[in-house]
Amino acid sequence: MNRAALELFARRWADAIAGASYVSMGSDELMAHLLGLTDQLVEAALAAEFDPSVGRRIGVDMVDAHFTGTETLGATVALIVERLPDLLGKFPQGVDLASRVAQLTGNVAAGYANALRERSLDEQDAIYRAGLRARRQAEQALTASEARFRGVFHTSPVAIAISDPDGRILQTNRSLDDTLGYRPGELLGRQLTELFAADDRPIVEEHYRGLATGRDSRFRVRFPLRLADGETAVIYLDAAVLLDDEQVPQCIVTMIDDITDLRLLEQRLQHQTLHDVQTGLPNRQYFVTHLEKVLGQLDPSAVVTLIHLDLDGFSAINDGLGHHVGEQLLDVVARRLEWVVADQRAMVARLGADEYAILIEPGDSILDVGTFAEKINTELAEPFYVDGIGVAVTATIGIVQRRVARTLPEELMRAASATLRRIRGRGKRQWTLFDPEIDAANRARLQLAAAMPGALESGELHVTYQPVVTLNGGRLVGVEAALNWQHPQLGMLSNEQCVQAAERTGVVHEVGQWLLRTAAEQAVCWQQRTAAKVPPMMINLTPSQAQDPDLVARVRAVLEETGLAPAELELRAPVAAIRTVTGELDDEGGGQAEDNLRVLTELGVRAGLYDFGGGIRGLRCVADLSACVLRIAQPVSHQLAEDPSQILAQAAQALVHIIRDAGVDVVAPVDTAEQAADWARIGANWAIGALFGPPSESQGVEPLLDALADS
Repeated sequence: MNRAALELFARRWADAIAGASYVSMGSDELMAHLLGLTDQLVEAALAAEFDPSVGRRIGVDMVDAHFTGTETLGATVALIVERLPDLLGKFPQGVDLASRVAQLTGNVAAGYANALRERSLDEQDAIYRAGLRARRQAEQALTASEARFRGVFHTSPVAIAISDPDGRILQTNRSLDDTLGYRPGELLGRQLTELFAADDRPIVEEHYRGLATGRDSRFRVRFPLRLADGETAVIYLDAAVLLDDEQVPQCIVTMIDDITDLRLLEQRLQHQTLHDVQTGLPNRQYFVTHLEKVLGQLDPSAVVTLIHLDLDGFSAINDGLGHHVGEQLLDVVARRLEWVVADQRAMVARLGADEYAILIEPGDSILDVGTFAEKINTELAEPFYVDGIGVAVTATIGIVQRRVARTLPEELMRAASATLRRIRGRGKRQWTLFDPEIDAANRARLQLAAAMPGALESGELHVTYQPVVTLNGGRLVGVEAALNWQHPQLGMLSNEQCVQAAERTGVVHEVGQWLLRTAAEQAVCWQQRTAAKVPPMMINLTPSQAQDPDLVARVRAVLEETGLAPAELELRAPVAAIRTVTGELDDEGGGQAEDNLRVLTELGVRAGLYDFGGGIRGLRCVADLSACVLRIAQPVSHQLAEDPSQILAQAAQALVHIIRDAGVDVVAPVDTAEQAADWARIGANWAIGALFGPPSESQGVEPLLDALADS
């Protein structure tokens, strides 16, 4: 965090406080004090476990430091709301910055108000004590005591009224007249309870009756009270009875604290905490609370509809036309979604960024979700104009319809979010309904991804080795290293399942590096065991590894740590990580993958491609890169065997001959003798598969290495 930015915030705070109240601290002391409070605010906002009560402690600290001018709290709240988000800078994805700032601000105000009220109560207790002492010392120092009491009464900033046991006002101080808007003496002789609304008056009268009869000695309540101009204020009412030496009620002292501004501020901050600042829609917190309430009230057989939608191409508008246009668009989308559900019992919320949710309660019939999704997109696609430019969006929509019985709010939200994620890759302006079978399969894959770091730590991941041989003669030309996972519940998981799980999280780089190091160490071990040249260790990189800017550095580190020579390592990148189906680079990642393979080649590492299925994508990779080996995609073998027309075989033969003429070795996946014959006829020169040996522990490959060493 930039210290200068923190100091600037604290200086603005000091200026706001100094301008709103008298401060006994010197400027340096004030600055240091507020800098400490600023640090607490920032640390609370950035904390992994958010604790809004830090704001309450800051509000109490302000009162303890005597920052209690009439405008101090308002200036402080304005500064925090306007300046704190900029001070925090970039925030982690998924964290609601506006909500955190609003909650901290609300707690500052609440802490400040409570501390100020407690201080007022202390002053009130002092007044009571002064009054009692005055009564008890009347015979000894009546004149002095009365003067002291009058001094406290008339100069106190607390609004005070003295009434007889029957409730008739005998005396008011200047603070009370000013607070309620009456002229001095105007309230004398009136019943104090007349100031309250007719509905509240019986309750207030009962409280005062308790004081007059001796049932109670004091009460504190909050009530609305009518001012002289007819307006209503929210006040804290604190009343106590003063007794004579014989414990007979003599008079009642009532103190009034006007908390109207604080109450309005509390309501405004509460609204900000539960609503999106940009659009005014309910935020995620409010939406989930409302969902819980709806599910708790509806009949178990009722069907609710939850819609989670994501705007298509919103980043293009933000980046192309500016964030001010994007913000206007978010507002327009909010209003249009509200219009779409105007005839429904529904709530629209903004969940964050460009995502919205709609909860539709049951009506006369179950909602036709297809028609409704099209209605949403038709409305959103209508352009609105900014500086003469027509701007519009469409939405990708995930929908869940479910009966209320045994439905949990968090599960409903998760299902809608998962449905939206599932459809995002299909294109724009798409919608789909939640599918429990697809969801179960997706959750199983996500659970594997989440568990993989623990599997690596606990030793559940293993490296298997499979021979790569010549189709003509079966001579060992390489060993392919791959992952498998001995899962405690699911059993042995294949390399493909491991890669798919790893690719879903950042652990793919850690797992890939572990595979690379383990395989390199095994290759060195084999060299030492046979005392002969060992064929290259071959590893298929995952898409993320292939596009990793740090791949070359990672490979260098493994080679240096293990002592494996670069030429004894072969790394292959998936074709799809480099080029699109039209032959273009796959964005920046594809260019990075090409650069990685070129630099690895210059380093002396054998660089290759895998999952080659033909087409312009694969041919561009072969043409543009100095690949020494190419591994055919597994499905190609199955498709060749299932093609009686032999058209695929003829096309593959022509393609393989072109690749072989370029000096590239072609590895074919072979599980049967028929496939081996087919690929030999097509022109592939290497093979891997069950026919020549399944993936196994290192011991399974050692007989082939021994035979190679003896030849």
